[in-house]
Amino acid sequence: MSDLFDFGRSASSGASEASYGLGGDMKKTQYVLQLLGFPGHADTLKCLITAVEMGMETDSAVLDILEGQDESSDYLEISPFGMVPALKEADYYVAGEYGIMSYIEARGLGKRLPPKNVALLAEQNYWSDIACTEVGPHVNTLVQERILAPMDDSVYMVKTDAIEAARNALRAPLDALDKQLAKNTFIIGNYSFADIHWTAYIHLLYEAGEGDLVDDRPNIKAWFDRIRTHKSFSGQNVVAYELLPKLGDIKKKQLNSIVIDDF
Repeated sequence: MSDLFDFGRSASSGASEASYGLGGDMKKTQYVLQLLGFPGHADTLKCLITAVEMGMETDSAVLDILEGQDESSDYLEISPFGMVPALKEADYYVAGEYGIMSYIEARGLGKRLPPKNVALLAEQNYWSDIACTEVGPHVNTLVQERILAPMDDSVYMVKTDAIEAARNALRAPLDALDKQLAKNTFIIGNYSFADIHWTAYIHLLYEAGEGDLVDDRPNIKAWFDRIRTHKSFSGQNVVAYELLPKLGDIKKKQLNSIVIDDF
């Protein structure tokens, strides 16, 4: 297997399966996951947020998708279809946002993220689906045009038509979310996977210089202000938003790791 995951505490001298991972006898809060992703990639951010919310310590390293590392033979050993990000714990690997988020949630601490009520569970999945299908592709376009493409090519000409088309396509789903949040503290009442999906996209809108799309919708803006100070769903004194990569981090290709101090 490739050495792409040869980083962080789990790979350091003296760390072994006896200390970390599936075979260890230490409590869950002391396990260290390894996440390989990219700071301007929404799915990577969703996995980081999930790890914080579930109180799971995580070492992060950058998979440089601008340099095609997600298409390298080493990475395809881990993720045969090139899905980003990828997660490792002990000798277990999983790739893609859905598998990673589900794995972290099941491994995490405290109460479960998915609501027990079947109607609320359906609503969570509905709003998550809207985020991924109706918002994600257009946010990705804005991030690509505003941030990533200029990083890769110093003479890149921004495609203003593509930016305007993406902005126009975002108006209907953002209006729908703004209406939904008029009566809810979080998207479906309590914090859930729906909030995680939307947090990643809204954060990237701001970092891409398109925050007016949020600021013009007061209920989304108020929700995002709450998200910015929302402590771990599992009770740890850590705020996911504070660990999300900002514009400078994206340009420097940097990802934060997650350290949980209060077990």
